[in-house]
Amino acid sequence: MKKAFITTAAGMATRFSASLPAPVPKCIYTDNKPENTLLYRLVSLAEDFDRIVIVTGFMEDNIKEYAEKYLPKEILDKTVFVSNEQYAQYGSGWSLYLGLKALENSDEKYDDIIFAEGDLYFSREDFEKICISRNDVITVNNEPIEAKKAVALYFDTDSRPHYIYDTHHGTLEINEPFTGIYNSAQIWKFRDADKIFRIMNEMGEKAHQGTNLVLINHYYRDCENIEIIRMNTWVNCNTTEDFKKLDFNY
Repeated sequence: MKKAFITTAAGMATRFSASLPAPVPKCIYTDNKPENTLLYRLVSLAEDFDRIVIVTGFMEDNIKEYAEKYLPKEILDKTVFVSNEQYAQYGSGWSLYLGLKALENSDEKYDDIIFAEGDLYFSREDFEKICISRNDVITVNNEPIEAKKAVALYFDTDSRPHYIYDTHHGTLEINEPFTGIYNSAQIWKFRDADKIFRIMNEMGEKAHQGTNLVLINHYYRDCENIEIIRMNTWVNCNTTEDFKKLDFNY
């Protein structure tokens, strides 16, 4: 069984760079050792995967240069970089679309695909729970649900999951009864690669130009076995203050 890992690092990170002298891709930012970056940690957690896909866009040459200089060779040899040239025009959905397309168009067939946003920090222990699960996985965290930064996950009265997010970081609105609501940890496991590819293609390219939650909502709405995994150690690095919370020794 072959496993693939996708992470997206195409965004301009304007909130993150606001307190810095110059813009920087947050995935390779460090205030210490070059190994203490979000990108290094993410791909290290996925070191046992058969393929690692990194979707870049903003300052992509800097990211590739960093990877070639600092990532271990055994990881770099199985890594594919995918360029999102529309990173400033389209939303996060386009990066996920391009990452999945790279897997669909490869010569290998993958069974499990795990997708994690590129600005996340989480523990190896929690990630391993996702890896060993035999089900489709959605993840949640322990933080409060605040519209200024949270991706909210709720379940309707038929126990179907739905994701909502405000790109303007203003308010969240649920227009139907629901049985539970969580703060998404923004890591997903797709156990049926053929299904995610089929849904992706049926939706058409235009549907992927907004948030990645559109495709994710479509995939999970008719899944029979979904495992919810709580990430006990989890940080979404929106700012450099968030980055200061990270312990790269953990």
